[in-house]
Parts: sequence; C-alpha cells; structure tokens
Amino acid sequence: MASFPPDLTDSTDTDTAGAMSDLYAVKIRSIWAAVKREPLSFWAINLYLLLEYVRPQTAYPAINVIPWDKVALIGALIALLGEPRTVQVRNGADKLMVFFLFAVLASSALATYPSVSFSNLTEFTDWLVIYFIVTRIITTEARFFIFFLAFLVYNFKMSLHGFWSWAGRGFAWESWGVTGAPGFFQNSGEFGIELCIFFPICYYFIAALWPKWGRVKRLFFLLFPFTAIASVAATSSRGAALGLGATVIFMTLQSRHRVKALIIAAVILGSLYYLIPPQSLARFHTAGTDKTSIQRLVRWKDGLNMYDNHPFFGIGYFNWNKYYSSHYSTVTGKYGLPHNIFIQAAAELGSFGLGVFIMLIIATFVNNHKTRKLVPQLENPFIYNTALALDAAMIGLLVSGSFITVLYYPYFWIDLAFVVALRTVAENAARHAPVLSDAATESIESLPPAF
Repeated sequence: MASFPPDLTDSTDTDTAGAMSDLYAVKIRSIWAAVKREPLSFWAINLYLLLEYVRPQTAYPAINVIPWDKVALIGALIALLGEPRTVQVRNGADKLMVFFLFAVLASSALATYPSVSFSNLTEFTDWLVIYFIVTRIITTEARFFIFFLAFLVYNFKMSLHGFWSWAGRGFAWESWGVTGAPGFFQNSGEFGIELCIFFPICYYFIAALWPKWGRVKRLFFLLFPFTAIASVAATSSRGAALGLGATVIFMTLQSRHRVKALIIAAVILGSLYYLIPPQSLARFHTAGTDKTSIQRLVRWKDGLNMYDNHPFFGIGYFNWNKYYSSHYSTVTGKYGLPHNIFIQAAAELGSFGLGVFIMLIIATFVNNHKTRKLVPQLENPFIYNTALALDAAMIGLLVSGSFITVLYYPYFWIDLAFVVALRTVAENAARHAPVLSDAATESIESLPPAF
C-alpha cells in the first residue's frame, strides 16, 4: 500500500549487493549457497524455527523422543557463544526484556501461589532466551532475509493447510473453524492471530520484491496473502477477522498513495466479507450478548477487579487459573482464562509488569520508525517495507490478542525479535549505503509503483 520501486542494490558493483540481489530474487541455489556459508548457530536457530512452526516431531511421533526444539535452542546458544562476534547489538528493547523478567520474578515471589509461578517460569524465560539468541545471530541482511523467508514459508504451510481443510468440506461452516500446526496454533482463534501477523508481512514482502520475480514466482507468492485471508474467514474467529480488518486499515493509513490503497483495502475487506460463512457473520450480530461474549466480558471485569485489589505486582505470574477458581464463581463457572493479553498482564503482573509490556509495544514501533529513517525506501525497499510490515503485524496481534489468552505465546516475542534484528541490519546497511546522485534519485522517483 505504498510505492515500491526496484531495489537499488542491483546497480552496485559490490559482491554483497550482487549476492543480496540473487537472494531477493529468491533463487534457490543462491539461498542454499548463502546458507552453507553461515555458521552453526544460524543453522541451529533455523532448525528451531522449523520445529516451532511446522512441528514435524508432532506429525511423526516416532521421532518425538526428545524435546527437539529445546535441543536446537541449546545448540544455537552454545554455537553462538563459541563464535566470534562481528556485529555488536545494542537496543533499548534488551533492557526492557530484562525489566519484564524482573516483573515476572517479583510477581512470582509476591504471588498468591508462589509455587505455581515458579513452576511455570519457563513459559516466559524461554521467550527471553529465544529473543536474545535470535537478535544476536540474525545480524546481517542475508541472514535476516533467509530467516524471514523461512518464517513466511512455514506460515504459508499453515495458511495453505487451513485453506485446503476449508475447501475439503466444501467451504462449509464449522464452529471449530480451521487450525494451524500443533502446539501454539492448534486452536482456531490462536491460528487466526498468527494469520493476522502473516498477512501484512507477506503483503509487504511481495510489494518490495515484486520487480525481481518472474511470472511463476509472482503467482506463487500471491498465494500467501490469498490463503491468509481465506483461512481467517475459515477460522470462525471474530477476533481474527477484527484483527485483519484493523491491519488493513492501518496499512491504508500508512500509504502515501491513498486512492490506490483504498481500492486495495476495499478488495481485501470485501473478499473477507464475501468469504466469511453466513454463520460466522451472524456471530457478529450477537457480539456482546451471546454466551461467548458474556463469558469474556465477565472475565475481563473479574480481571480488572484482580488488578484493582493487587495494583502493584498483581495476583502472581501464571496465577490466574488457580486464583480464579478459588476467588470467583460467576456465570462463566469457576474456571476461565482472561482472554485478553492486557488484562492478563495487569491481573497477574500488576502495574509494574503491565507498564513494561506497554513500553515493549512502544519500543517495537519506535524501532521500526528508526529503521525506516536509517534505510529509506529508495535505498532498500525490502528493509523499509519489512519495518512497515512488522508495524502492521503488531496492530493485528494487539487487536486479535485482545480476545485470546496468548501473552506467553510466540506472537509478540518473535515479532519483537524480528524488529530488533531488522534494526541491527538497517544500522549496518546505513553505514555501507552508497551515496546516490540527484539525477539517479530523480530517475528512480519517477518510476511508477511496482505493486
């Protein structure tokens, strides 16, 4: 939803520029050659991404004999510690992540049920470790592109599966919708959140690199946003539909070509409305009055009551389930999750944890803004548009995540790791960017939008 002229690195004579041009063209041989040159830590973190988002160990129980994802992470960490540091990473988000850890530990120590808190510490500390590993390994443009492309492909596998599952039942409505890979994405609502992240990322990816591809690759990558929209419709998740709608609106407002952006937005939202089964649309008419809505409203009210009674450090990290069953008995029953990432943070971690979480959200937008300032669109459309994509993905997450309990799911923490890694790449690119002549700039600016 912005203009995307061809990548200027094509016109440079450096080996790096030529290699990146081949990667941006998604030449498989070039990608494989680049991967072979990378250190063991890069291989290990890519293995982790595969294990987390594709879950082959779940699909094939015979190989699920050890926690492969943790083995990959440990391998990445050990390899990283043994490799020379060529790029120094300094980002304010690092300190905020440590502050969030302090909030979790303080809340655990002062929790209503400390044993519950400490027995679940890895639910957050895993993401803390993953954040630091990713941001310390993904420090070059080539590494970021390959890692990011893998992330897109793994999400496409899920969106394509969702689409084919829906098509296999004749595009008929089912209350359980469609699901993604086992684990964090096996619930339709949770899968819908990932689709809200995936859609803007793949859209901006296509827009940035469209001029570099032939017809076959263009058609292939167009399947990414198409299956994302269709799968959102198939999930039967109102939160996912709202998240996608908010994402498209945000993308439209970010565009410098408002007429074109409005047309594209109308096509996307119109397609979503057309694809959503009538039974799912009917659920929007009963929003706020149906059983599911009433349950969420009651839990939100109860969560705010918890926060009001424990304003500083909350009821305790990961204490919601036990605390709710012991202290509340409402129309929703004795059990029930908060179904809102902000209320979950406020109730369990209090003002300290909620405040740090909000600062982390702000940090993502600040980092992406600075990335775009460091590397303008004309210098590198991929970096510039990926920063826009990560902003839009965060909007989709925050809106759809306001209806599901997913604070300690990969969505936010992986997105934050991408944001910080991209900022590091942008800083490096800015230091080595060629100076363009006025004539070259004017020639490029006169080009029509590439997508």
